[in-house]
Amino acid sequence: MAAVFALPTRPQTTAGAQTRAAILAATTDVIARHSLSGTTVERVAEAAGVAPGTVILHFKRKEALLIEVLEHLAREFDESRRAAMATGAEDPVGALHALIEATFDPKVSDPAKVAVWYAFWGEAASRSVYLDRVGAIDHSYQADLVRICRDLVNRGSYTAVDAEAVAIGLAGLIEYLWQEIMVAGRRFDRGRARQTVRSYLASIFPRHFTAGP
Repeated sequence: MAAVFALPTRPQTTAGAQTRAAILAATTDVIARHSLSGTTVERVAEAAGVAPGTVILHFKRKEALLIEVLEHLAREFDESRRAAMATGAEDPVGALHALIEATFDPKVSDPAKVAVWYAFWGEAASRSVYLDRVGAIDHSYQADLVRICRDLVNRGSYTAVDAEAVAIGLAGLIEYLWQEIMVAGRRFDRGRARQTVRSYLASIFPRHFTAGP
């Protein structure tokens, strides 16, 4: 009798979920081109190939849509960096190498996605939203960098190295290179960026990193 009442399994990716994902991707592109204040439901709908009413149906209002885009990118980045740094307790060098790869993975640091990060941070009216929604992720990320750098300092007996200062410098260098992604767009040299970060680490941890490619 159980077979009589069994229902077919519904695919995890429904048409509604696909539409929602398309709207989020389109919103990312629109923010990158027009800024937060210049992003409108009409522009998003046109970019996504849907009616404005469909955008409202999924997200109710523009402000909710913008916040959802930020949170979506924050989750994507956080999952990527956590996966990269998961081996940090056993292998801090490997974790930093993995973090470099993840940081400059085009899926995470696509120019449009980077532009969204800086749009929220750069526009005063939206900065509090950024801090409320993403601040904890930023703090956790920095704490992980300090922890891994401190572990490497201890393992390598780099007695003159300040792990917190190294972590701040590393985060700042990555931040600068992400800004370059916005400027250069698709022309950004990701291989060169990875090499630059490794060269920084090699200047501090010469027994564990090399400055070459």
